Amino acid sequence: AGQVEVNIRYDEALLAADRVVMFRSLVKQLAQAAGYRATFMAKPFFEESGNGFHAHYSLWKDGKNAFADGGKLNETGKLFVGGLQKRMAEIAICASPTPNGFRRRQPYSFCPTNAPWGIDDRTVGIRIIEGSDSAVRAEKRDASADANPYYLLAADIAAGLDGIEQGIQPGPICEGNGYEDENAPSIPLDGASAVALARGSEWLKDVMGEFAYEIYLQQAERELEFIASQVTPVETQRYL
Repeated sequence: AGQVEVNIRYDEALLAADRVVMFRSLVKQLAQAAGYRATFMAKPFFEESGNGFHAHYSLWKDGKNAFADGGKLNETGKLFVGGLQKRMAEIAICASPTPNGFRRRQPYSFCPTNAPWGIDDRTVGIRIIEGSDSAVRAEKRDASADANPYYLLAADIAAGLDGIEQGIQPGPICEGNGYEDENAPSIPLDGASAVALARGSEWLKDVMGEFAYEIYLQQAERELEFIASQVTPVETQRYL
């Protein structure tokens, strides 16, 4: 109830990220003016689907989609997917910056719990959309709606371009239920694991820049510590 899907108009990455920030601010202000509260919190209600941030990527050169060949994902596109798949775990903290964000990562919730890829499959971490050449793209589905769009898009794009430059092939395509794909790479399902992987990633530090990387991870660590130090009303009701 009250949940709405929003599609931000595609464009170059920086402008797309700007539009995300402007849209969030606009929605919150309009809701407040009308006596409502709008939130982009990742998982406000555990029993309901959370608020995700599905990012769609294509690469354009000379007015043509470099991922497309006859309406299908071509080799360049597959290498981009390979890079995304390789880095998806270590950049998870850019996708979900808060402990609440990782509560979304539940099976059969429209949020992936691992990193398979597949064609028009909403159980996988990386969904491929095919059709006309202009529509072919990769959709990375793990991020939550509270993500910083600048860090999310920067990390994802850097990972995909590494895939192209280094010739990183993705794993076998998923043709069944992505949640049950035992061969798919794992991704963090909790904030502490995500921070630990990011802390071990010199690659991510290079992408973000050392100063931004350190501030960002310190913030994530503070949020983990803050949540861990609370006795929640649920605990009191259950155990008192």
